Amino acid sequence: MKTNKALPQFIVGAAPGDAITDHAFLLQRWLNEAGFEAMIYAESVHPALEGRVRFYSEYLPSQAGELVILHHSIGADLVDYLLSLKRRFLLIYHNITPPAFFQPFDPGLTQQLQRGREQLVSLRERTVLALADSLFNEVELQQAGYLRTGVLPIVLDSAQYDMGPDMTLYTRYCDTGPNLLFVGRLVPNKRQEELIQLLYYVRRISPEARLFLVGDPWMPTYADWLRELATELGLGEAVVLTGHVSQRDLVTYYRLADVYVSMSEHEGFGKPLIESMYLGVPVLAYKATAVADTLGEAGILLLRKDYEAIAELVCLLVTDTRLREHIVKQQRQRVKTFLEPQVRLQWNEIMHTVLDDSPLG
Repeated sequence: MKTNKALPQFIVGAAPGDAITDHAFLLQRWLNEAGFEAMIYAESVHPALEGRVRFYSEYLPSQAGELVILHHSIGADLVDYLLSLKRRFLLIYHNITPPAFFQPFDPGLTQQLQRGREQLVSLRERTVLALADSLFNEVELQQAGYLRTGVLPIVLDSAQYDMGPDMTLYTRYCDTGPNLLFVGRLVPNKRQEELIQLLYYVRRISPEARLFLVGDPWMPTYADWLRELATELGLGEAVVLTGHVSQRDLVTYYRLADVYVSMSEHEGFGKPLIESMYLGVPVLAYKATAVADTLGEAGILLLRKDYEAIAELVCLLVTDTRLREHIVKQQRQRVKTFLEPQVRLQWNEIMHTVLDDSPLG
């Protein structure tokens, strides 16, 4: 039944290709189809999204105690603003990276992350239901004192990945390899430096091996250090730092990849893991934080960072067709958990616990 109610969403930064932004757009579509107005507001808005996302200062609350959806991932002025308005929250927690990872590189960002953890506690009393996008994040909510919690995973919008590669880019790299891939912002918790070190050992077995590091250079000092490390190890052009890429280029790098490798020590969810599973790239990932929750029984979890052993495993996945097909088959089954039909059922059930309206569409 159409409700014609408002259920606005708030995110800190709206940007194309950002996992939280994409999640908010998907929920907006579901809410619109159920009869809700679901405008998205943000503290910062990428120019490409102006018109689709408004600045949070434009939010006009309709009544005291109005329910809003807040995607929480970092300290932000908009959180304090909403608290001052005495909103009620359906909180979606995307995890806050421990500030200690950033202290050596960016004290300002360290303080912002610490502020986010403090705000997580402040939000507790006004939160109707706190949702996490992984079991790992739900545990953090419970440790912060939240009594009503649940899990709503990130959704993989298959339409964004069912496309052909950019042939110019694909042709540039398809004739050599093997190609290792990692997708994520260049930040210390992702441990891209350990992937560069791993490549050094892989190239002792396969001299033409290459590493794609796809993601924004979020911290320029860290990105510069990665380039210096690659040069010191004599890897030269074997390490490709792409910066931000278009969706088609992102799909192209997945099409080029022989193995997806993660050494990250902190993932609240790990969307690139499900992107890899969907696109048939075998996953090797260090077992940290939410990684095991996301992979389930699929992929290969790394319990130790033994570069020589991992390098041998990377090359085995490239050359052993039966092993590779077995891993990919498991992953294709697991990724169904994160496709829209399954997650939307979970969302509908969650909304029934928050609202008094009839079932959502």
